[in-house]
Amino acid sequence: MTQVATGLPQDHAAVVLNLSATGLALARSLGPRGVRVLGFDPRRSEVGQFSRWVERDRRMARCGSGPELLERLCALGRELAPKPVLYTAGDPSLEFACTHHERLREHFLLPESLRPEEAGALADKRSCYERCAELGAALPTTFMPDSESEAQAAARLLRYPAIVKPTRGHRFRARLGGAKLVEVDGPEPLLAWWRRFREWGGDAVLQEVVPGPETNLFVAGLYVDGGGTCRALFTARKARQYPPRFGSGCYLEACWAEEIAALSLELVTGLGYRGLCGTEYKWDPRDEHWKLIEINPRPTLWFSLPPQAGIDLAWHQHADLTGHPQPVQIGTQHSGARWQLLTRDLLASAHFWRAGELSGLEFLRTAVDPRGKRDAVLSLRDPGTLVGALLEPLVKYFTHVRGGGTSRNADENADGGGRESATWSTW
Repeated sequence: MTQVATGLPQDHAAVVLNLSATGLALARSLGPRGVRVLGFDPRRSEVGQFSRWVERDRRMARCGSGPELLERLCALGRELAPKPVLYTAGDPSLEFACTHHERLREHFLLPESLRPEEAGALADKRSCYERCAELGAALPTTFMPDSESEAQAAARLLRYPAIVKPTRGHRFRARLGGAKLVEVDGPEPLLAWWRRFREWGGDAVLQEVVPGPETNLFVAGLYVDGGGTCRALFTARKARQYPPRFGSGCYLEACWAEEIAALSLELVTGLGYRGLCGTEYKWDPRDEHWKLIEINPRPTLWFSLPPQAGIDLAWHQHADLTGHPQPVQIGTQHSGARWQLLTRDLLASAHFWRAGELSGLEFLRTAVDPRGKRDAVLSLRDPGTLVGALLEPLVKYFTHVRGGGTSRNADENADGGGRESATWSTW
């Protein structure tokens, strides 16, 4: 069915699935521009629930994330005119939208990236790495074993430390205590975790760790239109993440990185991707190459930083899908803008300060100094999110740590089989 957009971009509402800090970033891009933003998340503690820019429809307030959500979303889409734009701000909501793409397409304007063959394939770490490797992207040494013998061979060949990364990470986030993956220091724990993910009904990739500090991490955010033209591109240095080493970004600084932009553009173009996405690379000093860490086929946690640097990726997509493409912005960003997720960054900063990897002056400049910095949650223009900023970490703590989520020393006898988490709390 051909998608039809009518009216100005502001006439088309935005429906955002997942109201974590990622969904909040979308609302803060679109809401101040006059776009009506309706948000849905089964978790009432998520920060976006408290934002002035998010309108919550009572019919969906306590709706689950299965068939009931699909029917209510379709009913909402039928009522909104002109056609609203649908946004997915987390992996579970992305999977949901891909699964029900054809039904949702009848009632919403969707980027091509929400087709199952696009985002669905990239959301699975195994198929994503396979496709990227076929295009010649430089990856850390990576194995994707199908059998015990293949896993044992990989365990002998890998350099340690290494990581075991579930191919559908959000399905095991609660079991891993909120972590994305597991770091191991030898063949035995690597094989034990690979087997565990299989027992849980999932799969995992085995990958070496790229050495070097977190300041060697760079990210890019892109919007590619339906015709394959990249209309906006942004790059930044990812200086800290939480949990340290393998967590989500908590402190970034906008800077134009020509190599990262070129690598990201070449990769996304080669994949034939159409929509919003984020890439991440790390410099490998051993062979002096940028190694692809991941590509995220949706908006990411730090998407509130690009607008501060003059590149509003969410607005580019919204305007384009509603028939009003904006001028191309590549290489025009302002450098120096900073972004922080305060609650997590203070923990990460304390970790690196104790380890002697962060000086007192650098701690004051990056973690404390508010000048030129945008917080992922806290904002004087959106004061209600302070409640979410205080509530959400407590809820996650009791969900993942006190509520039975597993850690690196998880109980090997945990029952269940890799089911999707009941929440959409994926930052």
